[in-house]
Amino acid sequence: MKAATNWMPLVAAIALTMAGCSSGGYYDDRSEAYTQAKSAEPLALPAGSELYETREAMPVPRANRPYRKLDDEFTAPRPQPSVAERDYVERRSMGDARWLTVNDPPEVVWPRIVEFGERQRLSVTDRDEVARRLTTPDGVIVVNDGLGATSEVRCELNASALDGCLNALAGYLDARGQTAMASNLSSRNAAGTAVARLVGGEGNRALLIDSDAEQAWAELSHLLERDFDQPEQQLLDQDAAGGDFEIAYLPLAERHPGMINRLFSDQTPRRARLNVVPAENGQARLTVTSVGEPALDDDGVRDLLGRLSSLLR
Repeated sequence: MKAATNWMPLVAAIALTMAGCSSGGYYDDRSEAYTQAKSAEPLALPAGSELYETREAMPVPRANRPYRKLDDEFTAPRPQPSVAERDYVERRSMGDARWLTVNDPPEVVWPRIVEFGERQRLSVTDRDEVARRLTTPDGVIVVNDGLGATSEVRCELNASALDGCLNALAGYLDARGQTAMASNLSSRNAAGTAVARLVGGEGNRALLIDSDAEQAWAELSHLLERDFDQPEQQLLDQDAAGGDFEIAYLPLAERHPGMINRLFSDQTPRRARLNVVPAENGQARLTVTSVGEPALDDDGVRDLLGRLSSLLR
């Protein structure tokens, strides 16, 4: 009798464990409860309370596509691969043109250019605050709007880049700007501004980029050379004169299939041509054209454009 009673605590523990694992257990599945959320009346604070502006404390980025209801057919997108952080000063080129991209807006970079001229004791013959341009007998330094909250710094003489000047500027700006880089990144994220956004529908999807075509092409050239160097995504060729890139890209949804799907799915990256052309309001438009077989379908085009958009942030 005593041996039988020795097992009673164990039996009770197993029964409690099995009860917790049942479908009617303690934990409720509230994973979709947010879809039924409703706005509540503003909280009424006592008279004399000190109010603070909190709407920008936790900004929510603007959605690129409309909300889907619970009963709509929807497949959750796969997470995008991580995007490498950009350096504070980076070099860009397109054909014979060369310049610097600085990870701060022009209103921050321009005073540093003026300071650079004073410390280098440049013979400045003209200083244009509106155009953000320093003119010297040896060349012209100008600060233009870059992609997003960045700046484009050029140093040229007779429309030809001065490499020595660019090298000196890169070293000076990099040393002066590292401490400001984190604050600039946080302000860009808080503003929720998108450098590129997806437009169009099936058959005519594109990215609308907030920069001119030359600047957009140069930025994409740098990013594709840096990130498209894997078997699943490769930069095959580029043509600055035509604004084209030729790439091979395997959509994210097809990169890690299960064992059964791997046997029957085509793991060949799809060849595609990217074309950057001028758009309205000083913007650029990036389109994707499938090249050869297997072709990149509409889901693949949308996936690729989403990847490029994340790189341009």
